[in-house]
Amino acid sequence: MIKVGVVGLGHMGGYHASLCSMIPVVNLVAVSDFSIEQHNKVKAPNVKKSRDFRDWISMVDAVIVAVPTDVHYEVAKTCILNGKHVLVEKPMTKNLEQAQELLELADAHNVTLHVGHVERFNGAVQEIKKIISEPFLIESHRMGPFAPRVQNDSVILDLMIHDLDIILSLVNSPVKDFNAHGCRVYSNSCDIASVQIFFENGVIAHVISSRVSQIKMRTMVIHQRNEFIQLDFTNQDILVHRQGSSSVQVGPDELKYRQESTIERLFVYKENALKLEIEYFINAIKSGNGKITPEQDLSTLALTFEIEKRLGLR
Repeated sequence: MIKVGVVGLGHMGGYHASLCSMIPVVNLVAVSDFSIEQHNKVKAPNVKKSRDFRDWISMVDAVIVAVPTDVHYEVAKTCILNGKHVLVEKPMTKNLEQAQELLELADAHNVTLHVGHVERFNGAVQEIKKIISEPFLIESHRMGPFAPRVQNDSVILDLMIHDLDIILSLVNSPVKDFNAHGCRVYSNSCDIASVQIFFENGVIAHVISSRVSQIKMRTMVIHQRNEFIQLDFTNQDILVHRQGSSSVQVGPDELKYRQESTIERLFVYKENALKLEIEYFINAIKSGNGKITPEQDLSTLALTFEIEKRLGLR
């Protein structure tokens, strides 16, 4: 059994604590949150609750960090220096230097450090990686209603980072250049962003994120030779369109367009992505494999920060 503590019991932290209680190899030992009211989210018996995680850090093997981004670095660093394995919610830190330091500290102390990119464990994302070979255009939309709890981070750090992480892994090529546009609506940061990324291998990606839309949408489409692939993150569905054709019929009173293709719906094993993420973290601790992934984590974070810089947010 891996003894785990959760720091921060907000939206994601409460979810983490609940799932930890459902995983057989995890023993949820303690939780902390500055708000005593948040402690009520944890119903599991014999769990130590406190306002300060330092009260119980010696009791656990691993810590899940789900506090606001501004204090990720401080909490994660304290845990690593105490020899604890850490799963920290994305984004890892507020700047690249702090992220690099945490990864180096984790390596020096021989502990696991994972970043909570939950979409990596989405069943549809896992399946789509098996069929992507030579993409040339990727388009993603990630949007939803405004939530005041995330207003201290830009929409790039809050939402777009998920798609950037996936796109970088699919394209597997350095970024050559990008264009970025964004605006504020409700918060003091950027609430809508549209980014066009140009990769050295010729792939183009268009990423749109909004946290002020009246619908929740999490989609991505990939164009590659002979295939048009639609992915829905929410439903974990994948549609593959092949042998597409189109025609135009001109009549005396109207103009008709006709489009045809064969459509294949891929089978996706649907499981709770956050649960899979926690299990992957626990397995890394037990096996000693995959302790840290600095290349992927740092490249995603670096691009995110560069986009924010281009938008005048840094």
